[in-house]
Amino acid sequence: MAQDLTSNSIYEEKGESRLEDYELVYQICDHPVLMTSPHYHNVIEIIYILEGKFVVTVNDAKYTLSPGEMVLINAKEVHSVIVPDHGIHRSFAVKFLPETICSDTQSLMELKYVIPYIMAFSDFKTRYTKEEVENSNIKSCIDNIMKEDRERGYAYKFAIRIYISHILLDLIRKVNTVNPSEEEISESIRNKFTDIFHYISGNYAEKLTAVQIAKKFGLRQSDFSAYFKKITGKSFNEYLNYVRVCKAKRMLINSEMNISEIALSVGFSSTSYFINCFKTQMEITPMGFKQIYNDPPASVYYHLES
Repeated sequence: MAQDLTSNSIYEEKGESRLEDYELVYQICDHPVLMTSPHYHNVIEIIYILEGKFVVTVNDAKYTLSPGEMVLINAKEVHSVIVPDHGIHRSFAVKFLPETICSDTQSLMELKYVIPYIMAFSDFKTRYTKEEVENSNIKSCIDNIMKEDRERGYAYKFAIRIYISHILLDLIRKVNTVNPSEEEISESIRNKFTDIFHYISGNYAEKLTAVQIAKKFGLRQSDFSAYFKKITGKSFNEYLNYVRVCKAKRMLINSEMNISEIALSVGFSSTSYFINCFKTQMEITPMGFKQIYNDPPASVYYHLES
C-alpha cells in the first residue's frame, strides 16, 4: 500500500508465513509516493521495472531503476521503494521463501549455490541492468510468470515456481559464479553442518571458535574448516563476523544502543574490531549506516530531485 513520503517507520515484515511458494506484487502509481517504508523480511524478493522510474534502497545503497532493470533483494536485507516523480510507473515483484529454492533435503553442494541469496551476502549483486536481464533467460521467465498468473491454467503455481528457479540459475551461472568443488559431501557431514548453521544462528553472540564448534560436533578442526569453506565460500571467522554484522545492522536501525553496546551485544570483542568488520562488509561505518536510516524517506526523495 502506498504511504506518505514523510513516513519513517522501519519494520520487520512477517507476512511470509502466508506464502505457499511465492507472492506476486504489481505496483502502479502516477505521482511521487513512498511505495514501501524501510523494512526487511525472511523472503527473497525480485523487483522488475515495467514502466517509469523507481528508486529502491537496499541497505546503504540507492538504485534508480528504469524499464527493463531489476533488483534482487536477499532475505533479511533492509529495503524501501520510492516513486520519485509524476507519470505512469509500473513494477512487478515476486517474493518467495528460501525453501522455494533451498531445502534441508538437498545436498550441501547444491546449497552452496543458493546460500549467498538466502543469507544476503554483501558481495553478490543487487542491481541488474536491462542488458544483463535481456542477455539471459530472466526476461522470458518474468514474462512467463506474469502470463501464468494472468491465465492461471492447470498447475500454474508449479510453473511459476520453476520459472523462479530458472531466474536464480541464470544469475548464478552468468553473474554470481561461486565455482564450487564437484566433490560430494556425505549425508552425515551434511546433517552435521545443518545443525552447525542452526547453532551459529542461535549463539552468534557467544565466544565461538572453529576449534570449539568442531569439537562440539565431533569433527577434526582441519576437516571442519575445509568443509566450511567448501560450503559457504568463507572461513568460519569470516562467516561469523558476517552474521554478527547482519545482526548489528538491525540494532543500528531499531534500537537506541550506542555503537559500543551493539558491538558487545552481537559478540565482537571490541568496538574498533566491530567497526573494521562492519566497514569491510558494508563499505560504510556503523555510524554512517545508522545515519542513513535515521534520515526520513522524504529526505531521500528530495535529495533525488535536487
